[in-house]
Amino acid sequence: MANQRHKLWYSIISYIPNLITYERVNIGIIIGNPETNEITYSLLPERSKKFRYFFWNSIERKIYKNSVEYLEFLLKKIQVKPTIFQVAHYEADGDWNNFLGGKISENIVFSKIHFAITDNDINIFNNLISTYIGDDFFPKQNSNIITLKKHVYEIFESNKLINTKLKSNLKIKPSAELPLKFEMDYTYFTQKNQVSFIQIGPKQSQINEWYKNNVTLLSKNSDNFSINMVIKEDDYENPNQTFKPFLRDLESDERVKPTIVTNKDSLSKLVKNAGEAIPISEWNTEDKSYIA
Repeated sequence: MANQRHKLWYSIISYIPNLITYERVNIGIIIGNPETNEITYSLLPERSKKFRYFFWNSIERKIYKNSVEYLEFLLKKIQVKPTIFQVAHYEADGDWNNFLGGKISENIVFSKIHFAITDNDINIFNNLISTYIGDDFFPKQNSNIITLKKHVYEIFESNKLINTKLKSNLKIKPSAELPLKFEMDYTYFTQKNQVSFIQIGPKQSQINEWYKNNVTLLSKNSDNFSINMVIKEDDYENPNQTFKPFLRDLESDERVKPTIVTNKDSLSKLVKNAGEAIPISEWNTEDKSYIA
């Protein structure tokens, strides 16, 4: 699969609790695509252990919380309407109040804008997090680092497919005789009324269950549905994980179609197919006994 390299800009976000001593700590990363003006960002929550010895009192912590919440409010507005964001036209320093459309706290500082060439937005973003922030400072149960599941959701949502053509978390019962149910991440119906499932690769600890569920569904049903398996290239090629042998075994059934995510365009075919699908309101599931 050919990778399409493209340009990204990025900036490191720092916080300065005391403008006299001017001690600062890196609290976030923002990256953007200069062609589409789309952005992705991640900011440390106020309870991050990185601030354990950084705030002197609860007032300083509250000021940080309020400052970051307002910054996130501005960034979320830009994610909804990215065309207003023109930071990519600047090669170094810029007026971030102007970029963001609101006056941010003077305690928040953006680094000079840097550019990178990449074929994998997810990797470069997570590498920036590791280098400038530290993975360990994000809560494991609520990490803001880009995940594949979040990446897929944002692409489908930006194309207005969810709840129109794509149904999320559809419950599946592979066999009437078995007390087994599980969920498909996304489902759509083709114009020929064929079911097409989309599954996002699970965590390593869940691979055995993921494999068992799919084997059961495939073996117990002869219907001409398809299962699109979406997996990050890093996970697929990682020798310490078991995606590759399990997926290759599942692919022995021609209904299983892998999508290995290497760059932002890897999901373009799925987006196109889902866009051409039957609206959810017109689904006919009468002969689809495996849909719970």
